[in-house]
Amino acid sequence: MAVNCEDIQSRLQEYVTRELVPARRAEVDAHLVECPECQRELALLTALVSTLDSQPVIEPGPDFTARVIRRLPGRRRAPLSPWWALAAAPMLGVIAWLSRGTLLRWVAAAADRIGLSASSVPSASGVGYAQLTWVAVALAVFTVGVLVAGAYYGWRVVRDR
Repeated sequence: MAVNCEDIQSRLQEYVTRELVPARRAEVDAHLVECPECQRELALLTALVSTLDSQPVIEPGPDFTARVIRRLPGRRRAPLSPWWALAAAPMLGVIAWLSRGTLLRWVAAAADRIGLSASSVPSASGVGYAQLTWVAVALAVFTVGVLVAGAYYGWRVVRDR
């Protein structure tokens, strides 16, 4: 099997560090006898490994890991996108419509507590004008709340940049 310079040069590090199996080492030896380019590459790699081996090994202190972790930038929680408010408004509207009976009783009770005259809440079987009015009020309150929350989170995104 013929070996080319690219194959030999990919094995030179293992050759220098004596990690190459004997059969492969014999192939590299045979190629190095004939190839001056690979001989130069081997000389450079041998010098590099020798220089690195002669350097002292510095052991890190016991608090090294803790100091590195302290210097890492803090993980910031990504703020919610203000666009979630646009998606949440229709979903809250659907939830409000599905739970309109409960919402109507809650709004009527709240209106009675503050002294407003609330007309009687119709039964769940019929949809009257008063029911639609209360649902519209509830939807408006939910929508305004969602939009205010979206504006707040949008402001935080801009502020944190």
